[in-house]
Amino acid sequence: MSSKREMIVQNIMETLRDQQVVELNHITRDPGFELADLANTAFPAVLVQSGNESRNSITQGGPGATRQCIMEVNITVWTNSLKSVDTIHNNLLDDIETVLEVDATRGGNAQDTELVTAITGTGDTAPYQSFTMVFEIPYLYTKGNP
Repeated sequence: MSSKREMIVQNIMETLRDQQVVELNHITRDPGFELADLANTAFPAVLVQSGNESRNSITQGGPGATRQCIMEVNITVWTNSLKSVDTIHNNLLDDIETVLEVDATRGGNAQDTELVTAITGTGDTAPYQSFTMVFEIPYLYTKGNP
């Protein structure tokens, strides 16, 4: 059985792969790829990764305690264009946020999905440009039952 944290990230992957709003061509959770090895048709390329998480008990301790968690999911998007990069990134950011808001509960595993930060890429090498979207996703789980 997967943890709620894992089910939330799997739902994000499925949502991005199955949607028809924005063209996303290479969607992965594995950071071990080289941008230069991707075909031009693989862009925009997307990396989805679990991020930081805070947890607090909201009921008395023990194996059946309920915990409130707020996890971050980082979605990094790379493009390979030298023209209108800012416009391309702004549109991608808006479209991806819109797609993920369709089911903010991540298939019933979360309470919400909220974009809290967008970070422009640093150290990018032309023609590859990136940005990272940081989503906060609160959810509940019972200790002893991931």
